[in-house]
Amino acid sequence: MLKYTQFANLGLTDHGSSSSRPVNKIKMVPQEKVKNFITRFPLLLSTAKKLNEAGVEWMIGGSGCLFLLGNKRLPEDIDIFLPNDQHDIADELFEIDSYSHISPAGPVRNSNPENNHSIQLTSHLEFNFGKHYEFAITPSVIQNKIPFDSEGEQLFLLPPEDVLLIKGLLQRGPEEGKEDIEDINNFMEIYEIDRFYLSQRIKDLGAEQRVGAVFGL
Repeated sequence: MLKYTQFANLGLTDHGSSSSRPVNKIKMVPQEKVKNFITRFPLLLSTAKKLNEAGVEWMIGGSGCLFLLGNKRLPEDIDIFLPNDQHDIADELFEIDSYSHISPAGPVRNSNPENNHSIQLTSHLEFNFGKHYEFAITPSVIQNKIPFDSEGEQLFLLPPEDVLLIKGLLQRGPEEGKEDIEDINNFMEIYEIDRFYLSQRIKDLGAEQRVGAVFGL
């Protein structure tokens, strides 16, 4: 019999509130899947412990988040998203330096605990597609993060709606080795996203024109 870890948020409210995940969004994931994830990325638990003890807000985003919520594709690394004003604190904890990665889409701040690129701390995401967008970890994002436990350590997922929002902004294709729109559609077939929360996030970024049609909003 499979054992499961419950994904639940603190202060759950009825659907329609932008401040917390609806009651019907409580998710279960096989512990075996979490165990495989931890085995694949052995640095994660010690990284989580340091961030938690320092009170740093952090969340697993990208393909790691989608994998743990049901996606089949195994992630190659872990993107840990931080509030912009807490990246300096995280770098000091691990005694590392950040660097700015410049992609065709725009700049992002990254650093790697233990200088190991299997885990990437991320903040200050900017996108330029005729219009400038700044993606940040806001109080609303923090209130909608999804916590779970592994080996007694608490870990957190970025709201999957935010992961999909980033993909919707990027819209990368095969020429870049990505399938962002396909990834969005595939994930939405297996996971009921919170459309109210997603629409609020899109509105906050002023990205209605860029991504509205992608999500049918």
